[in-house]
Amino acid sequence: MAVNATRIAVAALVLLGAAACGIPVTGVPVPVTVVPPAPVTSTATVAVPAPVYVQPPVSPPPRQTTEAGVVVAYYDAINRRDFATAWSLGGSRIAGGGGYTKYANGFATTSWDTLTVTDVRGSAVYVVLSAAQIDGTTRTYSGTYTVSGGVIVGSRMTRTG
Repeated sequence: MAVNATRIAVAALVLLGAAACGIPVTGVPVPVTVVPPAPVTSTATVAVPAPVYVQPPVSPPPRQTTEAGVVVAYYDAINRRDFATAWSLGGSRIAGGGGYTKYANGFATTSWDTLTVTDVRGSAVYVVLSAAQIDGTTRTYSGTYTVSGGVIVGSRMTRTG
């Protein structure tokens, strides 16, 4: 047995010596420790372009006045379906009776109103109105709105098409 132990010890020393010298030894497993490289981090900053918003061109009415602004705000509220604001801007005075609910329901078939202010004379605001309907047709009107104290107090509109 002493001979076998000696042979094993000699073989182990040979293998260790070969491994230390970098001599490849086949068939004998050699433990290897792998050290992973340190992680690489970046502090680079990438510039993101800011969004650019372009306002569409707006054609002002022939003469911008407070009176015309009230009528424009009235139709803007109607287009936004903000009937409470439209009501307070004068809808209550030109509704023709029936109250707020009947007034608001009167716009049920209108999808969009396009208003053109053609003239302003004192408190009278002259307009042309195109009312696009939900069925694809368009109704046109022309006439005047009378504005006093920042609200519409009267209207005379005639359907032209």
